[in-house]
Amino acid sequence: MEKKGLKEFVTFVPGINPTRAQKQFGTQVINYYDQSSFEADYNHEDIVIEEESKSISQNNLSLNEGDVVISNSLQLATIVSKNNVGKVLSLNFTKIQFDGEQLDKKYFLYLFNYYKEVKRQKERELQGSGPALRIPLRALGEIVVPVVPLKEQKKIGAIYAETLKLQSNLKKYADLIEQFTGSIIEESLKGK
Repeated sequence: MEKKGLKEFVTFVPGINPTRAQKQFGTQVINYYDQSSFEADYNHEDIVIEEESKSISQNNLSLNEGDVVISNSLQLATIVSKNNVGKVLSLNFTKIQFDGEQLDKKYFLYLFNYYKEVKRQKERELQGSGPALRIPLRALGEIVVPVVPLKEQKKIGAIYAETLKLQSNLKKYADLIEQFTGSIIEESLKGK
C-alpha cells in the first residue's frame, strides 16, 4: 500500500487572531467558530456533505458547509455543518483545503481521528506545555497516510461517519435512559 504525506493532498489554513480579525473585518462583532461549534459538528448532529461544496464567502477563514476543520487543542477533525456556515476560525482551529479529488473528506476524518498510525505520529509531534499541546502546521503536513483508491476511501469514510452517528445516537439514548430512570427513582422516593 502506498503512503504519502498529507501535504500532498491538503493545505492547512490557520485560524486568525481575534484582535487582528477585528481590524481586518472592520467590526467588533465577529461570529467565531468556537469549541461548542466544533463539538456540535464532531457529534455529527448533521453530517450531510453535498458532492460540490457551495462556497458562500470568498474569505478563507469564513466557513462553508462541508469544510473540514481541526481543533488544535483536541487534535481532532470534523466536518462543518450548515449551523456553522459563515463563522470565522480563531487560532484554536485549522481549516483543511483539499487539493483536488485525491483524498475523500470522510476518509481524512477517519485517518486523522482514528487511524492508530496517524495517532502515533500526532503524539510524537505535540509541542507546548501544560494542557495546551499543539501540532505545528509543518508537522501536520508531514503526517504520512495510506493511500487507497478513491472508491475505497469513500467506503471507509462512509462507514466511519455512520459509526460516529450511531455512537452519538447511542450516547443520547443512554443519557435519556439515565434521566428517565433518575426521575422515576426520585418520584418513588418522594411518595414514601
